[in-house]
Amino acid sequence: MSIIQKLRDKSAILLTSLIALSLIAFLVQDAFVGGSSGLFNSQTTEAGSIGGKEVDIQAFSSQVNMVEQNYRSQGMQTNELMTQSILENVWNAFIQEELVRGEANKLGLSVSPKEFGAVLFSDDAPDEFKQLFQNPNTGGYDIGAARNWFNNMKKAKAEEVANINNQLLKPMEINLLTQKYTSLFSQGSYVPKWMVEKMAADNNLISSISFVSAPYQTISDSLVKVSDKEIEEYVAARKDDYKQEATKSLTYVSFSATPTKDDSSKLYDQLINLRAEFLSTADAKGFITRNNTILPFYDGFAVKSRLQMSAKDSIISMPVGAVVGPYLDGGSYVIAKKIAKKTIPDSIKCRHILVSTVDPQTGQQRRTDSAAKKSADSIYAVIKAGGNFGALAASLSDDGGSKSKGGEYEFSSVDMNLAKEFYDFVFNQPKGTMEVIKTTFGYHVIEVLNQKNFEEAYKVAYLSKAIVPSEETDINASTAANQFSAESKDLKTFDATVAKMKLTKSTADNIREMDYTAGALSSRALIRWAFENKLGAVSEPFDLKDQYVVAIITGETKEGVQPPSVARVLVEPILRNKKKAELIAKKVGKEQDFQKLAGSLTGVTANIDTVKFGDPFVPGLGSETKVIGAAFNKKNLSTISEVIEGQNAAYLIKVKQVGSLPNAVVDFTAQRSAIQQQLKQYAGYSTMEALKKSTKIVDKRREAGY
Repeated sequence: MSIIQKLRDKSAILLTSLIALSLIAFLVQDAFVGGSSGLFNSQTTEAGSIGGKEVDIQAFSSQVNMVEQNYRSQGMQTNELMTQSILENVWNAFIQEELVRGEANKLGLSVSPKEFGAVLFSDDAPDEFKQLFQNPNTGGYDIGAARNWFNNMKKAKAEEVANINNQLLKPMEINLLTQKYTSLFSQGSYVPKWMVEKMAADNNLISSISFVSAPYQTISDSLVKVSDKEIEEYVAARKDDYKQEATKSLTYVSFSATPTKDDSSKLYDQLINLRAEFLSTADAKGFITRNNTILPFYDGFAVKSRLQMSAKDSIISMPVGAVVGPYLDGGSYVIAKKIAKKTIPDSIKCRHILVSTVDPQTGQQRRTDSAAKKSADSIYAVIKAGGNFGALAASLSDDGGSKSKGGEYEFSSVDMNLAKEFYDFVFNQPKGTMEVIKTTFGYHVIEVLNQKNFEEAYKVAYLSKAIVPSEETDINASTAANQFSAESKDLKTFDATVAKMKLTKSTADNIREMDYTAGALSSRALIRWAFENKLGAVSEPFDLKDQYVVAIITGETKEGVQPPSVARVLVEPILRNKKKAELIAKKVGKEQDFQKLAGSLTGVTANIDTVKFGDPFVPGLGSETKVIGAAFNKKNLSTISEVIEGQNAAYLIKVKQVGSLPNAVVDFTAQRSAIQQQLKQYAGYSTMEALKKSTKIVDKRREAGY
């Protein structure tokens, strides 16, 4: 017994030691390798740098979050596509601000509060600001409303003020400062009169020529070799034209996790089993809510002409209390129950006076419920005694959207933005009815002025369930993806496993570091993985909701100037044609007879009577700009030109005559003004582009977790 106990004690000590070592190994690995809380965590604390100045990741993230929250506050859902757009816009805003402020500080440029206000409260205000303060009568910019908002904003909470400043006012200030800075260059644009006159004279020139062309295709490509060194030298002399971003290329396989026929059948059967209970229940709203409908119960009526579902005809024809379905509607199965029907107007006109209990902008209480009710009742009594509704609305209503119109509104029956109590009153009470009603906004003195286009309407409850993959379907797809990933360690085993599992490969090329799509895939996580791993790495499965994806990195390019292997596809044809043109020139020698040249070069001779200097394309010749230029070189009047290296052939030309078209009446002042305006517009854009090119901008957003 004591021996067994000793063995147990020793086993316990050994087991404890092993557990302790495992924990230590885990913690050390987390500290040195992964995890955002590691001791030597390598995740950057900056989003990047602009001209050597660090862009703090917290400041960047805060701005991104603020923009996203602003979208959500407007009822917009932020998906991955929108998030990436926000990231780019915020990053570009940081770049613009840093570049412009830096240059403006050097020059002593600024936008004073007085200057900012003068622009903000004038017709020169930015359009995005004007749109927030539209006059309901004229549709124009309501400067008074903008001033009132601005003054009230100063009294708001610090968080709200910061939000408005960062999202609205600061970008406006930067844009104004940008306009000031770029105007220094755009206003300096100048076009002398003699230049406009010279351009007009040049464009008026015409020429007649004879030429012989020797198509490059007459010389076999095998006779002309282009080396990597030649490509490298060509690119080195034109570095700006052959810059490249860092990119990755992927090959991937996908495993579908979309609903199967079996998943669809099971959902259909589930709804069939619920149909009888749905038919018999007296509480349709409670029933569909308990059974997790994806279409919430709408306690209102929809007119016949507005129904759009696939079972529209069945719903219209069946009696109240009946059900139809399950029927397929988009990606869902639905059972519909007709709750009630009646005749209602398709559109109404009403007027109201709102006595609010809360401020809709700040959420702060304006009046107590009893005080609001008492005030509304008093207004109602005055109107019943003969008071002017419109005048009272203009002076007393808290609804800024209608008070200037006498409180009037027009609505259609599909307007879902109305408070339920308001909607029910104006669409269900007869024309001429006036009452005091309560909504979440406060108390309304409301009158129905007109109702039009009466038709049948229906209240319908929908038990709707999306056709989604079952747990089994998802597990099968996930298991297959994990099996594939486990068996694929490099390109050879990746391809072997594709063949073994009879899968189809797809590719995604030229993926940039901050992209959110890779070919047909939308996955920021997949792209981050690609840039965090080396060529030949195989990924773990990525869950893309409707599929699992396993990828291998099959190609990459480094940021900088294109190497010969990449540039060859563009440069090789240029250098090959250049060499062919040199071979053609050797064949030509000193020969001056066009017919003999055409024969020796296997070329074509032709005459063109009208070549216009200003035309980029000449019939019978094409877009051969070098040849068009040579047609106006008077040196070629007396002798055949040297070989001209064209786009598709080598050319020799002889100019027969150079002249001018009859002078047309030209408004040089207007033409000069138009050219000068174009230059000003280009100067503004090119100034910012030049600043970007001359500033070292380092983007570390991906390393920071984006």
